[in-house]
Amino acid sequence: MGTATVALGSDLERKKWLREGLVQRASTSFWGPYTGMSSNSVIYQVNNESAGDGHTVVFDYSGKISGKAVKGKDTAYGKGEIKRKFSDKITVDRYRIPVDNGDKFDGVDIGDLSINEHSDSRSKLADLFIRWKDQMIFDALQGGISGAPSHTIDTATAGTFTYDDLLKIEKVLKTGKGYTTGSRRAPLEPFQLDNGTSVWLVVLDSAMASALKGDTKYQNLVVQGDIRGNNNRVISGVIGRLGNLIIVEGPDFFGYTEGSGTFGLDDSEVEIAGLRQYDDAGNWSGQDNFSDTTANSRGLILGQGACQMAFGKMPDYKFQESSDFGITSQSAVEFWTNAKRTNLKLEGGQVYKQAKTTGIDFGVVCLDMKHA
Repeated sequence: MGTATVALGSDLERKKWLREGLVQRASTSFWGPYTGMSSNSVIYQVNNESAGDGHTVVFDYSGKISGKAVKGKDTAYGKGEIKRKFSDKITVDRYRIPVDNGDKFDGVDIGDLSINEHSDSRSKLADLFIRWKDQMIFDALQGGISGAPSHTIDTATAGTFTYDDLLKIEKVLKTGKGYTTGSRRAPLEPFQLDNGTSVWLVVLDSAMASALKGDTKYQNLVVQGDIRGNNNRVISGVIGRLGNLIIVEGPDFFGYTEGSGTFGLDDSEVEIAGLRQYDDAGNWSGQDNFSDTTANSRGLILGQGACQMAFGKMPDYKFQESSDFGITSQSAVEFWTNAKRTNLKLEGGQVYKQAKTTGIDFGVVCLDMKHA
């Protein structure tokens, strides 16, 4: 019951057809298993199809109460704590990824744009869109598109990442103090595996993962731990588990990014989405001025609501023939999006006295290792 053509004149048919292609490619996404439509997810996605260029998408959060108990017959009424309410927001922008379809005489009959041209374009655009979206999340979490992180933990020695570093990380996360940069804060809210276990996700690049795998203590005590049961097949690249830490190896970034230092979402050509390294001058791998001799790895420690990802209008498939009698054509996927590290604003109630949650990176801590 398939159709022979894509109904380019029908918005509904065209968008449905493109969405099916994006869903088919979604299985290749590194962040797919960690993305959900609630603040309990590591990547909190909100869709607002009415949002176009410059429109704001709002993220909603609730806080825990922390008030004192009232003893005996002392009056309790009137002493109720105001419930805490937090929010954050993102402004979405329009982006388009184009592809050249070439000369139609090379692939189809004269005057006929066949379905296989559109299908091939859709497949390639969907694949690049998923890589582009994944890189947007990596860059938002690491700081390439969103500025310096509020809290970081450095490994003890350049070029090394050890079992002892993992012990330090878990202690710092639980106590909220001991960060290399950043003052005391509330612990990251852990997210839950399918079996209900509460964990933090530690994402390492290849240099950090290699250093950890070479540590004797880690080899003896951790490497045999396997949390990948039938309930957790979606978690790939697992190195091991220590306490509440799930350690995975993420891909390294391959591609090119214009400029130096921080950059925009439209500045990168993404060949392989992944973690970037940064040098002492603040340049990122993929940029012309990046220096391997002063490189630093930046891993990620993630809890609930680490990254906010907003989508506005539904992605659309665009097609345009050349002005030279349409002998060539180009297609594009058009979408409205943005991503950032979650940074909460208190909307109601009082600030927490010690467990700071506002004005900081709510669900992510960066993990840095200086290369030897």
